[in-house]
Parts: sequence; structure tokens; C-alpha cells
Amino acid sequence: MVGAKDLAFPKINLLSYYIYVGGGILALATMVLGGVDTGWTFYAPLSTQYSNSQVFLATLAAFFAGFSSILTGVNFIATVHKMRAPGLTWFRLPLFVWAQYATGLIMMLGTPVIAITVFLIFFERATGIGIFDPAMGGDPVLFQHLFWFFGHPEVYILILPGFGIVSQVLSTFSKRPIFGYLGMVYAMVAIGAIGFIVWAHHMYTAGLDVDTRAYFVAA
Repeated sequence: MVGAKDLAFPKINLLSYYIYVGGGILALATMVLGGVDTGWTFYAPLSTQYSNSQVFLATLAAFFAGFSSILTGVNFIATVHKMRAPGLTWFRLPLFVWAQYATGLIMMLGTPVIAITVFLIFFERATGIGIFDPAMGGDPVLFQHLFWFFGHPEVYILILPGFGIVSQVLSTFSKRPIFGYLGMVYAMVAIGAIGFIVWAHHMYTAGLDVDTRAYFVAA
């Protein structure tokens, strides 16, 4: 759609696929070996000390899948920046490309946070050093902050490409340009950006101070 023959880094694209498959195999092994009882959020201290389920495998699966997303995001961003056809300026890009660009930014900026967070769970269980477990001097609310800093923008990783697909399909089959193209571009990029500053609305019962809660209510 940008006139490029391939992504900017085709070998990294292949590597991200292999890493994704590896993470998927670990996730399937987690289920086969009994599953994980922490839920998808891995909340501490259940995930760091008390769970006897397959937390090691589950966190490794999430860690690998996260790096697959990071590499893909970098690849999409580099391709859009450097490999557009001559004359294809930013505001002539199809909306699906803009959607993937905004998604790539979220994957590149948000996914490293969850990757290091699940690694810290793995590290805490392996070493007994307190990071998130209050019984060992850790802070479980810190885990929630790190998790939701990714967990909220993550929903836009799922929906932004959908926005782009709908816009592209409607434009193509109605044979008309999209109404409000610029507004849609700014909206998708803004959704990606603002998604990073509203995460604690998932944490109102975690004991945040009143000023912090007031900010996140407003945001």
C-alpha cells in the first residue's frame, strides 16, 4: 500500500514470526501442563509466590510474544518512514497504513514495559528477591502500574487496525474518498498517544491517593 516491494527489514520480519511461533508453543505447553491460575493479568503476589501453576512457562510465553510485537512495530514504522513510493506524502497514505503506523508505535513503546514486567515475575519466583511481593518487601501496586501501562494501550493494538480496515473497505466499495480523512488520521494517532496516560482507571480499587485518582478520572 506504500509502494514498497517488502518490509524495511524482511529478515527481522521472519525472526518476529519465529519468535511468535515459539511463544505460541510455550503458551500451548502451559495449557497442556495444567494451565495458569493467575488469570491473564498475572497479579502479584499470586503470580510471584503463591501460585503452584505453570507461571514460569506462561510468563516466558508472554515475554517471547512481546518481542515479536516489538520487532513488528519497528519494521512497520521504518517501512512507512523510509520506503514510501515517490510522491506518496504523509497525508496521501491510506488510512489502513496510518492505523498500522499508530499500532506500530504502541507496540514499540508499550510492549517492552510488559516484557520486562513478566520477566521480573519470572526473576522473583526464581530468586526469591522481593520486587512485587509485599511479604518480601516488594510492591504489588507497582506491578499493576507496569501491567496496565501496557494493558490499556494494548486494546488499541487490537482496535486501530480494525478502524483502518473499515475505513479502507468503505472507501473502496463505495468508490468515494473517506469523509474526514484528516480527522481520522489525527484521531488514530491521538488514540495511540492518549492511551499511554490513562492506565490507572483500571486501578481505582488499588488504594491510589485522591489526587492520582482525580487525574485519571479526568484523563
